[in-house]
Amino acid sequence: MDSLLKYIEIYGNISFKEKSFNDVDNVLLSQLIYLNYEGLFKNKITLEEISKLFFIKYDENKIKKFGFLRKKYVKLLKVMSTKTRYKNIELYNYIKSNENTQFGAISFRFNKNEIYITFEGTDKSLLGWKEDFEMSYKFPVKAQELAIKYVNNVIKNKDKKIYIGGHSKGGNLAMCSAMYAKTDIKKRIQKIYNNDGPGFNLEQFNSKEWKKINEKLITFTPEDGIIAYLLNHQNNIIVVKSNAKGMLQHDATTWQCFGEYFEPGVRAESSTQLENRISKWVNNYDYIKREKFVTTIFNLIETSLSTIKTTDKKAQLNAFINIIKETKKLNKKEKDFILEVIKTLFISE
Repeated sequence: MDSLLKYIEIYGNISFKEKSFNDVDNVLLSQLIYLNYEGLFKNKITLEEISKLFFIKYDENKIKKFGFLRKKYVKLLKVMSTKTRYKNIELYNYIKSNENTQFGAISFRFNKNEIYITFEGTDKSLLGWKEDFEMSYKFPVKAQELAIKYVNNVIKNKDKKIYIGGHSKGGNLAMCSAMYAKTDIKKRIQKIYNNDGPGFNLEQFNSKEWKKINEKLITFTPEDGIIAYLLNHQNNIIVVKSNAKGMLQHDATTWQCFGEYFEPGVRAESSTQLENRISKWVNNYDYIKREKFVTTIFNLIETSLSTIKTTDKKAQLNAFINIIKETKKLNKKEKDFILEVIKTLFISE
């Protein structure tokens, strides 16, 4: 059982012409979108070139202040950019937006006629989490609209083999963009990777667009995973082993592989139980009630931000918990549910 870094070490000197793009490559590239490359991009740039620019902009002192997840992505960038397999990958059409939506996308050309497009997952901003919740009653949300537009605008006739993926919310955006891609683009999509991202409401799940992509879709989730089981999802989700515990397994850099394949895992009972609890909550609310619930929660959080002056994560968490407990706008079941979700905001940076 190897880590992703071990995979890079073993396969790093094997080109994509010698060994084709695989599931592990997909996860590795999907993690790089979490880093901020604003101000570094030309129209097209290799991974080796952008890595050099990144480490000029972010010196050792700045990187020390990054959260523990971002430090992991930095390490992946540093190692991958020195390897034959990755360093000459061409990066282009980089987008990063935090205006009215939290959205990121980037295209990787790893062979002349082969590309991989990845979308950013939730970046732990309040805006990003709010949009995740909005997916429970609204389609499309702004990020989904942008993902569809991105795929239809970026892909060219010369792109004969197309792979689309993303981690967390990015996995949902990958599926959504493929569902509503132009017909000629859809035919060239080889695989769609949902790396532990949520599903769809019933209308989208039962749509003809979903049925057209289902056979090309691969969904990964760790043993303690829950995100991939949110809303309606494909049945044949692939469970993989992780060297972390609990919700920390959502961090794809903890997933274990055996060569170019992920190490199979067994879904934890705690994951099944939590899915059942969340599904019960979702099924008890129609779209109007879900919207009211989500609006109430985020209004409370946004209001509290002006009163919570500390930057200490533990203190912030305790303050949020007290605000939710004291509000009279929610009943006990609603409070208990949202307290569980808010705690996950503080798992990573």
